[in-house]
Amino acid sequence: MTKTAKNLILLLTLLFSIQSAYCYVLNYDELYNNIFSQVQKQTKKDVLKYSSDFEIKLSGIPKEKILTNDSIPPKITVISQNSTFSPTSYKRVYIKDLKNNLIKSFPLMVQTKVYKNVLISQDTIPFGKPITKNNTKLEKREISRNLDNVLLELPKNSIAKRNFQKGSIIYKNSIKSQAVVFRNSLININFISSTGFEIKVQGRALKDGAIGETILVKSDKYNKTYSATIDSTSQVTVRI
Repeated sequence: MTKTAKNLILLLTLLFSIQSAYCYVLNYDELYNNIFSQVQKQTKKDVLKYSSDFEIKLSGIPKEKILTNDSIPPKITVISQNSTFSPTSYKRVYIKDLKNNLIKSFPLMVQTKVYKNVLISQDTIPFGKPITKNNTKLEKREISRNLDNVLLELPKNSIAKRNFQKGSIIYKNSIKSQAVVFRNSLININFISSTGFEIKVQGRALKDGAIGETILVKSDKYNKTYSATIDSTSQVTVRI
């Protein structure tokens, strides 16, 4: 190697060293902590109405050192790719210098677990049996995939729509209100018109139903079948 070549290599090395001395080196720990803090705040905002007890796991953060063009830390921004909360979500991280030039960008996967005290079966609860304080209890469970479908307290007058094994989470869509009107039972049918006119006649329920449900009823007076909303154990309403 010629003396000129050696001098050139030495000069380039020196220039690189001088340049590096004035550049900020972003290491993995600093990058991770910055991203974790941002994601934690974003997740807290997303799940706050459900629970303040959650944990997150991040995947995809590069472990190499990132050299910037400035002597101070770069701007790190985490942008969500999901418009609604999901247990597994994807975000994108942007690292930019003071002049807003992009230094690096990469995808980020976030896995979130949300915990809450919810209603579970304390014993086996067969289909059609009442949900009571004797066969249920509140217990801390991971609910990230069923945030809107869990029960935070014992519902009134409810029965199981399926079999529950001991320790199962009791979901809203797995129970229903207990019937107060039964098939072939005598009921009062209250006809209400759009003008406010009312008339009551006697009839029979053609199926079981809970308060607020719509069932078929038959009028003894008119010998016709109507769709009616259950008001109580003895009355239904038909809108005409």
